[in-house]
Amino acid sequence: MTSFTRGVFVMLLAGSSFLLGACNRDSVPTVEEKLVGRWEWQQTANDSQHSLTPTNTGHRVIVEFDRRGRARFYQDGQLVSAAAFSVRRVTSGFGKPARHVIIYRGYQNNQFYSVSGNRLHLQDASGKTSDHMYIRATPEVSVQASEQKGL
Repeated sequence: MTSFTRGVFVMLLAGSSFLLGACNRDSVPTVEEKLVGRWEWQQTANDSQHSLTPTNTGHRVIVEFDRRGRARFYQDGQLVSAAAFSVRRVTSGFGKPARHVIIYRGYQNNQFYSVSGNRLHLQDASGKTSDHMYIRATPEVSVQASEQKGL
């Protein structure tokens, strides 16, 4: 794994937690349910460096969150990491809105997240300011299924 890959995935695997309740087709999706799916990385910004994007790194990064609490991380179509995760709702103090945090098992860092339409915003909760923006990836056969079929 290259140093860039390690850096991106350390940022991505900063933390996560995921719990899903019963699902009613007529109900509005919960914040946790909105997280489920494939997300394509658009940009990472932090305090000390220029923004990283697929254009200036030369890499396409996908993260896939499933209903079973598993996250899979792909770079350029190859699975590079996977982790179990859960989601928790945390409050920052009186009068402040609650935030949702992803906690990845086996990793020390967490990430705050929010979903708005087809955009996923992840923010590292480790004290380092790193913001990651994703868009919902177009539906396609999962990379894992393609690999199993030899495609």
